[in-house]
Amino acid sequence: MLRSLHAKLLISFLILTIVPLAATAIYGDFFTQRTLSRQLLERSQNQVHLQSQSIVSAFQQAQGDALYLANMRSLDALRASSVQDDGLNSLSDVEQDMLIYASVRPMYLRLMLINVEGTEIASVRQTGDGRVRITEIERRADHAAAPYFTAAMNLPRDGVYIEPFVFENVPYVRYAVKIAGGVLVIDLSAQWLLRSLPMQPGADQWAVIDRQGEFVVYPEGFDPAEIAEYIPRMLTADSGSFETHDSVIVYDTVYPSRLVTDDGQTQSWVILRHTSTEVLFASIYDFYQLAMILLLGAAVLAVALALLISYLLVKPIKQLELMAIKFGHDGEAPRLPDNVPNDEIGGLMRTLTAMAGELDRKRKDERRLIERLINAQEEERKLVAYDLHDGLLQQLVGARFYLGNYQEQFAADMPELSSGIQRGCDALTSAIVEGRRIIEGLRPAALDDLGLSAAIEDIAYSTADLAGWDLKLDLQPLPVEPEVTIGVTLYRIAQEALNNVRKHADAKHVTVTMHNGDAIRLSIVDDGVGFDPGSFRAAEPEDGSTRGLGITTMRERASLINGRCEIFSEPGAGTRIYVEVPLTMDAPARKHDVIHELTMAGWMEADEQ
Repeated sequence: MLRSLHAKLLISFLILTIVPLAATAIYGDFFTQRTLSRQLLERSQNQVHLQSQSIVSAFQQAQGDALYLANMRSLDALRASSVQDDGLNSLSDVEQDMLIYASVRPMYLRLMLINVEGTEIASVRQTGDGRVRITEIERRADHAAAPYFTAAMNLPRDGVYIEPFVFENVPYVRYAVKIAGGVLVIDLSAQWLLRSLPMQPGADQWAVIDRQGEFVVYPEGFDPAEIAEYIPRMLTADSGSFETHDSVIVYDTVYPSRLVTDDGQTQSWVILRHTSTEVLFASIYDFYQLAMILLLGAAVLAVALALLISYLLVKPIKQLELMAIKFGHDGEAPRLPDNVPNDEIGGLMRTLTAMAGELDRKRKDERRLIERLINAQEEERKLVAYDLHDGLLQQLVGARFYLGNYQEQFAADMPELSSGIQRGCDALTSAIVEGRRIIEGLRPAALDDLGLSAAIEDIAYSTADLAGWDLKLDLQPLPVEPEVTIGVTLYRIAQEALNNVRKHADAKHVTVTMHNGDAIRLSIVDDGVGFDPGSFRAAEPEDGSTRGLGITTMRERASLINGRCEIFSEPGAGTRIYVEVPLTMDAPARKHDVIHELTMAGWMEADEQ
């Protein structure tokens, strides 16, 4: 996977991009979790504290009203009266003042004036229809035994006792103010006192607990047992917060007054807010969701940028690779692309193009040189053939003619001399035949007149006749004759191979095949004695002999025309000579395939197929 430069660049870019993103995400998660959670918790604490302050403010207002009522002028007149009639009139004035005051304070459920004996001497109350009326005398009760009355009477003058959350038909908070001649009582509506608390089921739940740990106010559907185990913790501190497994509890202490109760504790209640973590930290979850979307988007963008950048970086290298492959396959100098980058890769492209052009020029020069060399060799062979034909061969023919004439003259008189002359004539005839064969080999007329296939067929048959082989030919016709240089070279290789088989192989069967396609493939297989090809690597061995010269010559001839010649042989297993040459000199050099050792039967079977 990591073998390609594109993959390496892509993974490097992804690491350089994703790692900072991941580190930022981890740090952001830690920072956001701590910061936003703390901010949201502080906000919830502030809201609870504001509710607590609102309740205290309502208490302070009620306490101020109680002190105001305790110092009404009508009460002073009532205390100063000594005549019963005047006292009754003053009592009526007190009731009227209380009635007026209760009318403008709808949160007051009842106002009462109680004398030192605990008798309710003046009272006004709200009725069911929301009106304020003076309480009938028969409905006025004796409060002498009431705890709040006893506690208020023990206070100094203008001292206020608060009895929290008296539950009758409607819950209320009772204020008792010690005045001269008795106690003034105000019953404050708890609904008004806690009016800002949401008392309906919702996202969070509000409740109030007294000092005994009892829930005095809680919304509908709320189960106090859910947080009962946390109540002692809330009663030991003024304010705070803590988390359960799925919720957060924020609490604060409400001090309606600084009055110390009989048990030595300051009178107070605890107001709490019970919120699920999903609701309280909803903004954090929303932030996480948005951050995750942004992170995924950033990751996708990083991958896209990594792909784009790696593609842009690797594209010139791929172009360079394709140029090199095309140059190696076709042998033609590649053209420089239109958009060459002005960097090191662009410089490498220009260098490769210039080098390929120089190599192509040298290759063409080499081709022309090889063609001239081969043509020069052929011309030299032709001159030698002409010299042999017109010179030595003619002299041999003339000598045989003269000897033939002498043989006829002395045939009758000197038979012994005639027999010697006849042997000389036979030797000259053999020399003439051999000379003609050599001349034909130096410049085969069939190659010029009939083409490559016919020339190879002719030399195969003629060599087989001389050697006495069982010859098998499979020469595929060539649709187009190869270039002269190619044809002559392949013919010379075939000629050299057949001569080597005739001279050294001692073969009985020889198979010659020639197929064509993108190249010309010639195969010559014999069942002779075979040899070790590794012992014939040099043209001139150390012993000074010419052993292996023909093998080297065939390989060099094939290499000159960008072909190849492979020889497979084993001692006692015959020999196979495989030659592959291009159709033209412009074709690139043939790549050498992996060579497998083949038996003689395998070679013959492959050729038959």
